[in-house]
Amino acid sequence: MNFKYKIKNKKGVEILSVYWFAILFIIAAAIVYMVYSFYGQPYDVRETEADALTTLVARCLTDAGYVANGVLSAGILNEDFKNNFLGNCNLNFEVEDAYGWRSQGQFYVEASFFNFDSSVPIGNIVEGNSEWASFCGQSGRNLPVCVDRNFYVIDRDNNQYKVNVISVVRKTEKNVQ
Repeated sequence: MNFKYKIKNKKGVEILSVYWFAILFIIAAAIVYMVYSFYGQPYDVRETEADALTTLVARCLTDAGYVANGVLSAGILNEDFKNNFLGNCNLNFEVEDAYGWRSQGQFYVEASFFNFDSSVPIGNIVEGNSEWASFCGQSGRNLPVCVDRNFYVIDRDNNQYKVNVISVVRKTEKNVQ
């Protein structure tokens, strides 16, 4: 027996294809909408960037809870380390030249060392555009983002120190739109 069926009534095929294309169009429109809503706005990564900068500075200044070699000498901040801070910590504050950023700098870092029982700093390291530090404590969409962190370290003679690191990232033109 050879069963070959031939469909004689093909009227519903045209209607079915219209619905099929309508469903494909709805799915494509939903995908385009989701992609646009996810990628449509730029991400504001300034706080994450400032956190990363603070972490890099903290890792540079410390070594397993101790003050890193060459940072302090006789309880005072080493001037050679301070003068070549960016090089010693492998930090690069160069930015792309979008929006004229190179002329004004987009980063600021300040690290202050204090004796554990004193509020008088024994040394300060300041790098970057110090103009941005004045915006710390203020909040606003078009203002630089500040991250202020404190941590405690000891030197090889078991002297205790408090270190305060302030990191500021501006980049408002690119991250905030």
